[in-house]
Amino acid sequence: MRKEISVSILLITYDYSKMSPMIDPIPNFVKEYKHVQLSPNSYAIETHEKTGTIFHKIMPDLSINAQLFIVTLTQPFTGQGLKHVRDWLRKRLPQD
Repeated sequence: MRKEISVSILLITYDYSKMSPMIDPIPNFVKEYKHVQLSPNSYAIETHEKTGTIFHKIMPDLSINAQLFIVTLTQPFTGQGLKHVRDWLRKRLPQD
C-alpha cells in the first residue's frame, strides 16, 4: 500500500524593506508552485514540502535583514480581498 503524500497550503510572508525591491526573489520562487498573491509581500503556495524545506530554499536568496515566515494554512479563514484569492483559498485549504 502506497502512502499518500498530503498537500499543504503554505503562507509565505516577508518584509524586504531593507532590500532593493528590484532584487526581490520571492515572486520568481513562487512561480514554481500553484500559488496566489494575497498582498504585495504575501503568497499562498500549494506544495508537498514542509515549512522548513521552503524556508531553507528561500533564505539563501534574502538579505540577513529580511524577515520571513512560512505558515501552514487551514480553514476556516476570514478575509477581505480579491474574489479570486478567496476562491483559491476556499478551494484548496483543508478544514481544521
